Amino acid sequence: MKLKPKREKHHEKSFMLKSLSALIILSSVGFVDSSVNETHHVAQAERNVKEIKDGYVAPYISVVAFVGASGFVVGPNTVVTNKPVINHLKVGDRLSAHPTGNTSKGGNYTITDMIPYSGEEDLAIVHIKSRSDAGWDFNERTTIMPLANSGQAGERVSLIGYPRPRINKYQLFESTGTVIKIEGTRVIYDAFAEPGNSGGPIVNLNGEAIGVHTGSDIEITPSKKSYGVYFTEDIKKFI
Repeated sequence: MKLKPKREKHHEKSFMLKSLSALIILSSVGFVDSSVNETHHVAQAERNVKEIKDGYVAPYISVVAFVGASGFVVGPNTVVTNKPVINHLKVGDRLSAHPTGNTSKGGNYTITDMIPYSGEEDLAIVHIKSRSDAGWDFNERTTIMPLANSGQAGERVSLIGYPRPRINKYQLFESTGTVIKIEGTRVIYDAFAEPGNSGGPIVNLNGEAIGVHTGSDIEITPSKKSYGVYFTEDIKKFI
């Protein structure tokens, strides 16, 4: 029997330091992180991954960052992400509009409401206040990402979001690949993904979202696949 490859959900778990010895261990890990980060960036070039420096151009201006995950704007004060992402959030928490580093370029906005999709598909809607504490307008600092009429196997797509945000310090990345298969509300594609990409948009060449990223195979092999929720008409009505 052929075993299915293990998959991972792209959400990062937080941790706490409980003693001075733990702090010393963390310092050692921090020293190693710089070399890990360099290796990570070298590997990205081989996987069709590039860092996005300007978050104010489409389609990147539509992308947002949660703690350990991604999302994108689909309407006024409205963002799409995954169900597990909102399970770790509460009203009053914040998201950042298209940051390209530790500093949010588009502002930080307070969450007012979260609505999981009623079906089994892994997506949710997040509503936010239109004004940041600094007085910035979310709807002026972001752009609604259009939803594609359809998608098909063989078309080129990109995945945009915040992979491994702790290592990458919330730098915005885009990976490119090809749709392998669309089955009902499921899309399978081969753009490279990592933890933190969950909730990010799967975007066609026209800058339209065909779906939302949910996870990928754990093992990094040439056949590594990524998975997402494909936007059917019923799902688009929910959005």
